[in-house]
Amino acid sequence: MKSDFLFYPLFQEEINRLVQHPGRKEARYLVRIEKEVALPDPVLDLVLSCPVAEKFYYSAKDAPFELGGLGSALVIEAVSGGEVLDGFRRLWNRDETIPVFGGFAFDVEEEPAPEWRSFGRYRFTLPLVEIFRSPGGARIRVNHINNKRLPREHVLRELTDGLQSLDALPRLSPAAGQPVPAERTLIPEKPQWNRMIKKALRTIVEGDLKKIVLARKKVFTRKDRWDPVQIAAVLAGISEMSSLFFYQIEDGVAFLGRSPERLFRMQNGILLADAIAGTRTRGKNPFDDQRLEAELLNTPKELEEHRFVAGFIETRMHQLCADVQVESREEILKLKNVQHIITRYSGRSQQNFSPLAIAEAFHPTPAVGGFPQEEIRSCLRRYEPFQRGWYAAPIGWMNRKNADFSVGIRSALVNGKSLHIFAGAGIVLQSNAHAEWKETEKKMDNFAAILGEI
Repeated sequence: MKSDFLFYPLFQEEINRLVQHPGRKEARYLVRIEKEVALPDPVLDLVLSCPVAEKFYYSAKDAPFELGGLGSALVIEAVSGGEVLDGFRRLWNRDETIPVFGGFAFDVEEEPAPEWRSFGRYRFTLPLVEIFRSPGGARIRVNHINNKRLPREHVLRELTDGLQSLDALPRLSPAAGQPVPAERTLIPEKPQWNRMIKKALRTIVEGDLKKIVLARKKVFTRKDRWDPVQIAAVLAGISEMSSLFFYQIEDGVAFLGRSPERLFRMQNGILLADAIAGTRTRGKNPFDDQRLEAELLNTPKELEEHRFVAGFIETRMHQLCADVQVESREEILKLKNVQHIITRYSGRSQQNFSPLAIAEAFHPTPAVGGFPQEEIRSCLRRYEPFQRGWYAAPIGWMNRKNADFSVGIRSALVNGKSLHIFAGAGIVLQSNAHAEWKETEKKMDNFAAILGEI
C-alpha cells in the first residue's frame, strides 16, 4: 500500500480561476472545491500512506460507502453536543450536506484520563482534503475556513500551500506486521474481574439493575511507538460485515477499530438501527459453527441479554420515528472470531432531530452500558478500574441531517508507546465470571493476532 496520488495538480486550475475571478476581495467563510475523479488507489490507501498528523477513515458496514480525510480545515472540540452544533452552524448554513467526522466519549461528564486527553469529550473534524467513494463514483473535495476575514488571494494561497505540503510528504507503506516484544498489563487482573462480576450480580439481584456491561483492557507497552497505520491496514484485511473506523488526531495517537455494531444510520429522513447482543465463538468447522449458532439462539442467558438491547432500541425508535419496522429479528451475525444475535430496525424520523441528538439519545445502549440507561454511567464509574474514554461510544460522520455512527467496540487506542485494547461482556443474572472472561478474550483476538499474541 503506497499511493503517489497528488492533490494540488487536481485543483490547480480551479484555484487559479478563483484567484482571477473579479468581485469582492474578501474570501467567503467557506472555500470548498470539488472534483469527480477515477481514483487509482483505494480510499484507505490514500489516507494511510500520507504521513500527515491528523487523518481519518470510515467505511459503512453494509454499504459500499467510504469517507476519508487528510489534515483539518476546522476542528470543533467541545464539552457538549450543543457546542458542537453551534460550532458547525455557520458551515452548515452555507452547505448542510458537508460531512464532519468524529465522536464523543462514553461518559462525557468525566474529565478525560491522560491517555484520552487529546480526544476530549466531543471532537469532530472537517478535513482539508475529503475523499468520498460510493456506488455513484469517487469525489475529492478541498476545504478552507476563513475565520479571519482574510482577502481572497491570501486564503487561496493558504489552500495552495496546504495541498502542496501534502503532496511534498513522502508516501509511506506500513511496515509488515511483526511480533514485537511488549510488556502486557491486564486491567483488571482476573481476581479483580471476579470481584467486579460478583458485585454486579449482587446489584442485579437487589433489583437496581437488570443488566450491566463490564469492560476490561490489555495495555501493551514497548520501547518504540506503535504504528496506528500498520494496525489499521491489518484490520482492513479482515473480511466481515463490520465498519472500519480510524481517527488519528496527532502523530502516534489514534482510536481505531472494526465495529460490527451500528448505532444508527440516518439518510433522507430514514433511520436504521441495530441491536446486537449475545455471543458465541466461531466453530472450527461448518458443523461446529452451526452447533454454536443453535446454542446461542437457545440459551436463556444470551436471549435475555439480547432482548434487553432490542427492547431498548425499539423503544427509542418509537420515540424518534414513525412507521417503525422490525427488518429482521434475532438473526445471527457471523464475524471472524465470534457470532452474535442481531435485530434490525428502521423508521421515518418524525421530528427535526439533529444526528448528534439522536446519537446522544441512543448512547449508551444496553449492549455496551446496561439497563436501565439512566443508572448505568454512574455504576460503571464505581465498578470499572479504568476510564473508557471513547471505547464503546459513538464514532462516525454526520452533516446537518444525515449520519452514520458505529459503536466504538472491537477497538483500540494507540497512544505513543502504549496500545490499549478493549472488550466488554454483558452481565445478567445467569452470568458467571469465568465465562465472561473467556468471552472478552475472544473479542480481543483480532488485535491480539496483530501483536502475535495468539
